[in-house]
This record gives sequence, C-alpha cells and structure tokens, in this order.
Amino acid sequence: MATAIYSPALNGQFVLDDLALPFHLPLRDAPLLLWLSRFRPVLMLSYWVNYKLWGVEPFAYHFTNLLIHVLNSALVYLVISKILAFAGWPVRRRTIASLSGALLFLLHPIQTESVSYVAGRSESLAALFLLLSYVCFLYRRTGPINWSAALLTLGALALGGATKESAVCFAAVFLFTDSFWEAPSPRAGPGSNWRLYALMVPGTIAGVVAVLAMLTHTPTAGFSVVTARWYQYAFTETRAIWTYVRLAVIPFGQSLDHDFPVSRTILEHGALFYAALLVATVGVLVWKRKKYPVSCFGFLLFLLLLAPTSSVVPIDDPLAERRMYLALLGLILVACDLASRLRLSPTAGYCVLAGLALFFGDLCYARNQLWGKPDTLLALAAAQSSTNPRPMLNLTEVLIRHNRCDLAIPYLRRAERVLGRNYYVEVGWGRTLACLNHDVEALPWLLDAARLKPCSDVFEWIGLLYGKLGRLGEAGSALKKAVQLNPYSPSAHGSLALWYSSVNDLASAEREYRTATKLDSEDLSARFGLSQILQREAAVSDR
Repeated sequence: MATAIYSPALNGQFVLDDLALPFHLPLRDAPLLLWLSRFRPVLMLSYWVNYKLWGVEPFAYHFTNLLIHVLNSALVYLVISKILAFAGWPVRRRTIASLSGALLFLLHPIQTESVSYVAGRSESLAALFLLLSYVCFLYRRTGPINWSAALLTLGALALGGATKESAVCFAAVFLFTDSFWEAPSPRAGPGSNWRLYALMVPGTIAGVVAVLAMLTHTPTAGFSVVTARWYQYAFTETRAIWTYVRLAVIPFGQSLDHDFPVSRTILEHGALFYAALLVATVGVLVWKRKKYPVSCFGFLLFLLLLAPTSSVVPIDDPLAERRMYLALLGLILVACDLASRLRLSPTAGYCVLAGLALFFGDLCYARNQLWGKPDTLLALAAAQSSTNPRPMLNLTEVLIRHNRCDLAIPYLRRAERVLGRNYYVEVGWGRTLACLNHDVEALPWLLDAARLKPCSDVFEWIGLLYGKLGRLGEAGSALKKAVQLNPYSPSAHGSLALWYSSVNDLASAEREYRTATKLDSEDLSARFGLSQILQREAAVSDR
C-alpha cells in the first residue's frame, strides 16, 4: 500500500537541499570518516550507504526514505497500543485504534515532505531512533527500569541525536510519560527510573550545549536570526501550532515553503487570540485529565515534540510541514480518544475508517504526484507566496537551469519587492539577464552581488560573463578569484580551465581540468574539456 501511494515520487529528481547533500559534492568519493566528520554523522552514514550501493540514482534514496517511514508506522502502532493500555483500554479496542493510528501515520499527506524529499530524511530517520528508544522505554518489564533496558533506551536516543540535533529534547518525553501515567500504572514514577535518568543527564547536557553552540553561529536558526526576535517568534508559533493542527485535520493548502509572516507584536495576525486559545485548551485538558487522559496526554505530547522548533528559538522558517512528522503521533492519540467516544455500530465504524483511509490515501497520492514533478511543486509554492521570497528565488534557479529564463522575471520582481536589493535577488537578476543574452545589463547585478557577498559562485558567473563580453583580462581575474575563494569547487576549476584554453595557455588549462576531475570524477564537462586540451596539445607537438 505504502509503495503504491508513494510511487509517483520514487523516481522524482533531487530538489533544493538535496543538491547540497554530500553525494552531490566533491567529497562524495572521500573516505567514510570524512563524511562522518560533518554534522549529523548517522544521517550522513545513511546517505553514504545509498551512494556506495546505488550512486546518485534518485529512486534508491526515495525508496530508503519510504522504508524508514514504514518502519516508523509499525513503531507508532506499538507506542499507541502501550499508551492506550496505560489508559485502561480493553485489548480489542486498543488493537483497532492502534492499527488505525498507525495507518493514519503512514498515509497522512503531511508526512510527504519527510518521506518524498530526500533531505527530509533527517526528520524520519531521527524519528526512527526516537521511536525505538520510546518502545524500549515503554515495553520494559513492569516496575523500575533495569540497566540493560536503560542502556538500550539511551543508545537509541543517542543515535537519534546523532541524526538530528533537536532529538536530544526527546529526553523530556520519558519524564513526561513517567509523570503523567504514574497513578494508573503499577510504576512508582520517575524516581524509580533513576538509572535511566542518571545515564541520560550527562548526554542531555552535552547535547543541549552542542545545540546552543550551533545556534550561536547558524544564520538560519538561533538568536542571531535577523527575521524575528525571540518573543516575536513565540508570538508567531502560537499561530503556527494551530496551523499544524488544521493541516492534520484538514490537509489542504500544503506547501513546500509556506508563506507564513512573522507576528511582530502579540496583536499582529491574531497572535493574541491563538495564544489564548492554546492556553485555554491546555488548561481545560489538564483540568479534565481524569476524564480525557488520552486526549490530554496526546495534545501535551504534540506540544512537547514541537517545542524544539515552535517555542522561543527563532528559525528562518516559522512553519514547515516536516516538523509535524513525529508530532503527528500526539494528535493521533487525541483522534483515537475522540473516535472512541462516538456511538457507532461496528459496521459503521469500519466504514468510517475505510473512508478516512481512502480520503487521506488519495490526498497523499496526489501530493506525491507533485513530489514526482518538483518543478511544479516549486511553482505552486511561488504562486502561493506573497511575503516569503524563497519560493520565488528557488523557482528562478530552476527556470534558469531549464533555460526558461523569461518566465523567471515576474517572480524576481515579486522577490525584489519583498526583499529589496539583497545578494539572492541581485544574483537572480544577473543570471536571468545573462541567460536571456542581455549580458551588458546582467553584469552590474552580478558585480553588486559580489560586493554584498564575495563568494566563489558569483565570481565564477562574473568571469564567465566577462568572457562572453570579450573582456578576457577581467574574466581571468574573476575566475582566479573564484578558485581562490573555494579551491574545492570543480566548477570553478573547470571555468578557469576554459579561460586558460581561450588564451591558449594549454598547460594551465590541463592542470585546472585535471583538478576539476580529481575533485569530481563524474564531472563530464571537465572530462570532455580535458580530452579536448590533450588533443590540442598533441596537435601542437606534432607540428
């Protein structure tokens, strides 16, 4: 079933952050230790295995993601079953509810970003280890946890943290579970599980310190993010949380990159109303905890799982569907509780379940059809965006790559209205105009971009443009600057080799092409250029 529903995306091309993963970079042929020396070593190991077995074939990466998702759905079944057992549900009722919940987790369209997007593996793979850890914790022998169970639980949690940094916050879920179900369960509560918490404290502290250190220098997450202050992000997330709830219940209006403006004040965009609604909902559920234990636990678990990205630590993307991947488990528990209170005959109940499975399965299949055509997915995100410039600029990059540059102009104009004159807008205009052969008009845009952000890519584009304009001296200077700024860029070395070839410095051109092919053995343009240079050198020597 899962393969059929996700089949349209299995052969989908790599998109956005997929193209920045190690198997697309020069280090892909480096030793495994170099892959693992990057951040998220367990995640990198999974990509390394994919690359070594199947190269850069998209199907293998997508199918691996799907296998992870299927395993996660099975683990979700085990988690739901145990939580409902704590709540005193009879075996037959909790079996049906657990199967239904696992099926919803498998088929819900909000999961597609973490499954059909290769870079989304950070969410699904981290969830696999966190769910394994939670299952070890929940299914231990009755009573205090022993050392072996504690080590298994902690080991799986550590693997989750090595897959995605925010996974260290999952440690709070164990304490929350112990505290919430203390009375109805035969356990003595958190104190009896001191072995687990004693082992967990050093690792959790180290993980939190590492995450905080990362947040101090990461431009897209942390308190250095310029798009929002911490309190403005908190105001925004009160709205985002209810958007996640709405997407879980009514999954329409999905987007690869949501246009979700920041609430600069508590009054902007209704943040005060959503904050009050959140506080009231939590208050009522806690007040009625004994009557609705599963709903209370599920909703608080949902908030706890969202907390690393939906609290006070600013992130450039206020709302992203992939963050709901594991958090959906909490809302599924709420749905199980609400469904159990409906007075339906068994036949009617099964019909409702079948209808919901068809409904969510159909939406998931339609969403995967879009993931199978990522250009369409990007175009939809750009069309839906009025304040978020990223989808417009991402689509512009795709249109340039496909030589449909005239279509990029309206999106660039919208991005310029939103962002003003920044590096990405300048580069977008420069590359689009160059693609349309308006080389003279393109050059000032790229030069302005280089002043804003002097990086290898922009100097390479400038050098190539100077070459088209016949200004060979300036072209050589720009391309040498590109190589100087990033000596590990095969593209920069290849472009510099092309320039050396144009000025008949064949020895230097050969050297640069050899460097490019050494950095990336699958760079066909560099290999072809090298063969041409070798032929020219042979012709010269024969004279």
